[in-house]
Amino acid sequence: MEKMVQSIMGRLSKAGKPILVSFLNVFVLLIFSYVLNNQPLFTGEDLNQYAWMEFLKNKMGLSEQVDYSDALFVNVSYDKQLIEKKDEFGMPVGNIDITDRTKLLALLNILDSTNQYRYIILDVRFEKGLDSEMDSALFSKIKNMKRIVVANHLDVELADSCLSAKVAISDYASTIVATNFARYKFLHGKQPSLPLFAYKDLTGKTITKHGLIYSCGGSLCYNSLFLKFPYNGFSEYGGNGEKSYYNMGSDLLSNYSGQDLSTLAKNKLVFIGDMVEDVHDTYSGLKPGTVITYHALRSLLLGEHMVSYTLLFFLSIVFFFISLSLFKEGVIIKRIPFVRKSHSKLLHFFLPLIGYTFVLFVIVVVLNLLFNVTISIIVPSIYFTIQKTILNFKRTKI
Repeated sequence: MEKMVQSIMGRLSKAGKPILVSFLNVFVLLIFSYVLNNQPLFTGEDLNQYAWMEFLKNKMGLSEQVDYSDALFVNVSYDKQLIEKKDEFGMPVGNIDITDRTKLLALLNILDSTNQYRYIILDVRFEKGLDSEMDSALFSKIKNMKRIVVANHLDVELADSCLSAKVAISDYASTIVATNFARYKFLHGKQPSLPLFAYKDLTGKTITKHGLIYSCGGSLCYNSLFLKFPYNGFSEYGGNGEKSYYNMGSDLLSNYSGQDLSTLAKNKLVFIGDMVEDVHDTYSGLKPGTVITYHALRSLLLGEHMVSYTLLFFLSIVFFFISLSLFKEGVIIKRIPFVRKSHSKLLHFFLPLIGYTFVLFVIVVVLNLLFNVTISIIVPSIYFTIQKTILNFKRTKI
């Protein structure tokens, strides 16, 4: 009995360090993964991989169907007016086109007078120096309207400071090597994005930064999300011939009465923007910027930015056993009795290929296919590579 106890204690003593290190690794990985997932770039998602997974989900009937029934999209691409363009010294240099502000004011007047809409996201830029005769009346209308937010960019000066209380950021990050849209950043320093501004007005909650962490409603959340898009594209007409979006001038202002427009916008999120030229490449094809904003706001309203503690617990177990397995030489799966006793040459040929990278890849695929959850595995992949290199160095060190 004494020898058995000593044997067990000896084994525990040998296993103690790997277990302790593995627990520490889980803690470090969860922290670094969280910090990285709050970044809009370099989070490691393979867009081609997600494109194929979305295709597969669609074929299997697992793809999320978004019918956009809670939104009204208004296209301003065909409603332009020419204005005089001046250089930095105030000298005329020619003409430039902007959204027709007379038509835009007419549309807002109708929406405001009927007051049936849920919220208006005005994805139209009002830049200083691009002026029109209707600016004063238009800006006054926007300033005094309820439940409306106006788009601006971080490097653009507003045409009129009276809009400042209704303005939010409409930017997404890209580089010369990462030009496709992947992640949406909600809080830019202290400035909210379009969807976050609307989310606060609609729910009373917002994202708050505390150093490297973010909270919403008193709970841990992410400031950056890998947005999920349906497999089907977004064009002017849907699969059944119904309108996906309405042209501001030729459709709404010409063919709809105030009452009809009120009915069309009733209890809906109204997105006004360029649905034709302002498009961005995503893993699910080209999407108008206004539609991307819709999905970002929808994600917030569904609480997808909140940290899932169930997912964290699951990842903790995965990280722990991967870390622990790296302390054992050879393939850990070979220790399973069924596998160890198997005489299948094919099985034993493929076993060495089943490393931690394969396990992490399978987890990403399963979470996305079955639970529509997206996670970044770049941090654990790099971390475990470093751990494996260090352990191999110690084993071969003379």
